[in-house]
Amino acid sequence: MTTETVLKAPPRSWSGLTWRQLTGCWQEKMRYGGNADVARTAALLSLLGLSAEKGSTAHPVTGETVYTLKDAQGGLWQATPRELSQMAAQALPWFDWPYGDPGEKAEYDANGKVVKEARDAVSGYVSPMRDAMMLPEETVKIGRNRFALPQVACSNLTWQQYRSLQGTVPQLFQEGLPEEAATDLRAQFLAHCLVPRSVAILDTSGGSIRIRPHWEYRYDMGQADGMVGWWRKRLSSATVQALFHVCLQVYQTAMTYYSAAYPLLFDGGGHQDPMRDALQGEVGTVNAIMKYAGYSEQLQVYRSDLPFVLDILNMMSKEAKQVEAMNAKIHKKR
Repeated sequence: MTTETVLKAPPRSWSGLTWRQLTGCWQEKMRYGGNADVARTAALLSLLGLSAEKGSTAHPVTGETVYTLKDAQGGLWQATPRELSQMAAQALPWFDWPYGDPGEKAEYDANGKVVKEARDAVSGYVSPMRDAMMLPEETVKIGRNRFALPQVACSNLTWQQYRSLQGTVPQLFQEGLPEEAATDLRAQFLAHCLVPRSVAILDTSGGSIRIRPHWEYRYDMGQADGMVGWWRKRLSSATVQALFHVCLQVYQTAMTYYSAAYPLLFDGGGHQDPMRDALQGEVGTVNAIMKYAGYSEQLQVYRSDLPFVLDILNMMSKEAKQVEAMNAKIHKKR
């Protein structure tokens, strides 16, 4: 590939993209279906700000098609489709794995000979919490409605919001799920994940009541009741389909972070919730949190930020393990 300027470094994972780049990359992935090479190349050109405005010519020796690409600064680039494909494969190894790639173990035949080489994992969207907080835009607009971005890795995810998403996400990956049921589940996920904009107009400062509009993005436990149908009608839109996948990527990143921060409460991938059994289910969990936090109503628990609740549950789990260890020592001495 010949150039007159220097290529900027592409992002190293899905989580390194901005909101606009995330939706753009996902749309390229969907547009070209199973043709991963073409989709990856198109995504790379978009990320690098290159366009084929100058068209293509034939190489004078090989006869291969040669594209003349132009960047935002007016620099010119020349490359064949094969060169672009090789460059995209090297620059975007994570492109085929938006939810993270676990890699593959080596396979052996009956005589112990390797029949399939091991393949190292490739970083996809799953990455530290810091990366999940890098989306620069604060809201996304769908139709006439505006929603807060799905920053579920941040502290604005409430306990009730987390519980609702935890109940929906595992069902999304059931084998043989009918398309209608899958659409309903995606609509439920979006209805709980994205917080719609609302306006608070009551201002009692200064001893008087005045109407002062103020936009807020705050999760309401009943918001899904009205939003599920709204999202279901719009899931045929390519923009909303991309939005769903981006939100799911952010959510899974958050769960990966929390599973690492609270290993006593989650399994290795953050997909399960073993604390449910350990704390006698939802009712036992809520009652225990109320006691530790000094709450008088269950509603206070559900509206609490998730990290606050997880800190309490983590402390309880540590205390339970300490008691268990002490009992084991006493039993051993006997």
